[in-house]
Amino acid sequence: MSTAESLAIGDQPHHHEHPEQRYHQHPKVALPDHEIPIPEAADYEMSDVVKVHPIYDPMNWPGFNFRYKFRDYLAEFWGTFILIFFGDGVVAATTFNKANAQSAYLAVTFGWGIGLTMALYCSMGISGGHLNPAVTFANAVFGKFSWRKVPGYILAQLLGAFAAAATLYGIYKDQFDVFDGGERQLMGDMGTGGIWCTYAKPGNGKFFSAWSEIVNTAVLLFVIYSIGDDRLTPAKNHLPIAIGLLVFAIGNCTGWVTGYAINPARDFGPRVFSTILYGSEPFTYGGHYFWVPTFMPFVGAMCGIFIYQFFILPEPKPKKD
Repeated sequence: MSTAESLAIGDQPHHHEHPEQRYHQHPKVALPDHEIPIPEAADYEMSDVVKVHPIYDPMNWPGFNFRYKFRDYLAEFWGTFILIFFGDGVVAATTFNKANAQSAYLAVTFGWGIGLTMALYCSMGISGGHLNPAVTFANAVFGKFSWRKVPGYILAQLLGAFAAAATLYGIYKDQFDVFDGGERQLMGDMGTGGIWCTYAKPGNGKFFSAWSEIVNTAVLLFVIYSIGDDRLTPAKNHLPIAIGLLVFAIGNCTGWVTGYAINPARDFGPRVFSTILYGSEPFTYGGHYFWVPTFMPFVGAMCGIFIYQFFILPEPKPKKD
């Protein structure tokens, strides 16, 4: 799942006047401009308490210049971390709590949708809230995002997903032991592999599983572009909620067959972590099924953006005099 995943309209420059306008104010879904000068701690508006106690001012903590320069990559890391923390967390909760088995899938789709909303609130104003390599790559293909930032974004997303999976295992370690007696199994009655990454439902072949991932990711990007386009009916300041509801709808309506990865980082990062628990099986199971959720979202994301730009032609905004 995604992931993420939010619209990056492009690398738009900031319009600020120093020092009246604060540096950390970003236009809606616009990415920060790395060429603007790095501010000093004094450029930030701090409370009286912080002014009296400078040690509590995070701008005075070590590495401020580094943290500011790479703030968008850090936002992608922590945004993806939050997404996976809640998403894989709800799967773990429903796996171990069999009392609510009948409503488990609904809980999972709610968890992923709300988790994405929270992740976007943490990251969208800084990095654009991609949280999904397919979103980053497809936006670069269509000229909406700088290619030079693509490797760093994808690496940050993968690392954030891996770190979240490792953190969750620390939370649920004892429950894993209670559930399977300490013998980790990927699949079966005591299987826990589905907590970390996606696997197609039994009987579903790779072709139609790949089709599911392509179509669902295309719908994700198509609708994200729609709700973020000021020429249509944009979600204004509520994009995180709208995108979270979109992922909730995809999960409930069309995602059940494959677990709706729709986000390579969401699947690949925790899958790599799960090899610590199950060996190579997460990559070999189902005839090396892993390539479907890893690569098909890239195809779907590009299809979604292309279909939107080709078919949805709203009236252009009138130019201001």
